[in-house]
Amino acid sequence: MRANTFVYGSMLMILINFIVRAVDFVYDVMLSKYIGAEGLGLAHMARSVMMIFIVISSAGIPTAISKLVAEYKSNKNFYAIRKILIVSILLALSFGISFSTIIGLFGHNIAIHVYKNEVLIAPIYFLIPAVILLPLTITLRGYYYGLQTIMVPNISQIIEHIAQLIIVFIMLTLAYPITPIKGALIAICGISIGEIFDLIWLTSNLRKTNKGMDYFPYQRKSASYILKNIFSISAPIAIADLISVILRFANSIFIPRKLMEIGYSNSQAVSTLGRISGMAMPLIAFPFIVTGAIVINLVPNLSENMALKRYDKVKRDINFSLKMTLLAAIPLTAIYFLYAYDLGYFIYEDMEVGHFIRAMSFGTIFMSLEHTFSGILNGLNKQIAATRNRLIGLGVQVGCIYALIGNPRFGINGFFLGFFLSGIVIFILDNITIGRKVKLKVDFKDILLKPILASSIMLAAAHYSPYILKGLIIKDSAKFFLSLGIGGVVYVAFLSIIKAFRTT
Repeated sequence: MRANTFVYGSMLMILINFIVRAVDFVYDVMLSKYIGAEGLGLAHMARSVMMIFIVISSAGIPTAISKLVAEYKSNKNFYAIRKILIVSILLALSFGISFSTIIGLFGHNIAIHVYKNEVLIAPIYFLIPAVILLPLTITLRGYYYGLQTIMVPNISQIIEHIAQLIIVFIMLTLAYPITPIKGALIAICGISIGEIFDLIWLTSNLRKTNKGMDYFPYQRKSASYILKNIFSISAPIAIADLISVILRFANSIFIPRKLMEIGYSNSQAVSTLGRISGMAMPLIAFPFIVTGAIVINLVPNLSENMALKRYDKVKRDINFSLKMTLLAAIPLTAIYFLYAYDLGYFIYEDMEVGHFIRAMSFGTIFMSLEHTFSGILNGLNKQIAATRNRLIGLGVQVGCIYALIGNPRFGINGFFLGFFLSGIVIFILDNITIGRKVKLKVDFKDILLKPILASSIMLAAAHYSPYILKGLIIKDSAKFFLSLGIGGVVYVAFLSIIKAFRTT
């Protein structure tokens, strides 16, 4: 493997992720304008139910499949690879059918007794197709990543999001005017629509991908042996993801309830949740374009280099990952803090969401680092430590939500405090864990000072650009985003001048 394979692979994944995230962001903005904050809140509450089942059925399994397929591919054991594919698909189907049956039987009770909101009955039942489809698409992506055929799953995600955007837009247009419940139902249908197109693409490429594989009977592996290996790798990751989703599920219950305790109406409380989850959070998570690409490539690279005792490459890849994460997160944090109300108004046409964006802005850095650190820890076979760290951090967040939001002195600010403290706690614990495994020499001037300096120059360029553009007859929104675009170009140009993109 060439020295820069990880770097080039990550750059390609960043490009693909940027396309997917851009389409997804347009989709989120479209939903916010058509169905409003209350509709987003209802859709988020229903999706929280789905995510619990999806995490149980899928979390950690793509990583396990990817690792096992890569291992058997290196030994040219194609019989075992095919067996992994068959066993994984059957496993995904069994999970999907079982959990969709549970939703069908108990969806009414979940809406009435857990959420105490009968409006959610229909949205929860509309989750059933997605609960069957998602485990299948997630499993197949893990298979392709293990074969290092990364373009197939990458293209599948682009197809999924574009199909979802177009078809949901048509549905919203035909169904106009939109009530919150009607909008939530259409948004939930969009999940299944995207997954159908995703699954068609992934399955149609299997024959071409598997062409040339020779299957020899003496290389057989039993289904029970493969299942044991899948679960041994996926279990720690699944536990961490399950805990995270359960706590988010708890948030979707506690936040509206606690807000109503201090005088919010049900509509106001659900709208507040919608502004957090459907408007502010997509912006805060925008650096996942970079971190998601890095993590996909980082886990197999670190695993291989640790096994071969290539510790210099391990340290180089970790430092590169941290650098790219901060290069993305630091400028976005600055933009969210300084231009929160402009972003809220020009993107969502909602003045209230600006407060949420600003309050959550500094969490951008910690969320991004948490994502990258999870990939580092998984690659270093420290999944259990990663799970423990996230459990502690998320426990802090839920504690703040439960204890503070119902206090009139804090209100929704209790969520922001918990969100920020959780990120700091996980960051500290992850640093300690990684430091015990690998003795890193971090060049803070390179990974921290350079992006901070470049961000300052970017903000200056964005601030003065409107004076340069004042002669143009364009909308204020276009002028605002054009100014940010100029700032972004200046940021990248300055980083190039100071050689911040060097990989060695």
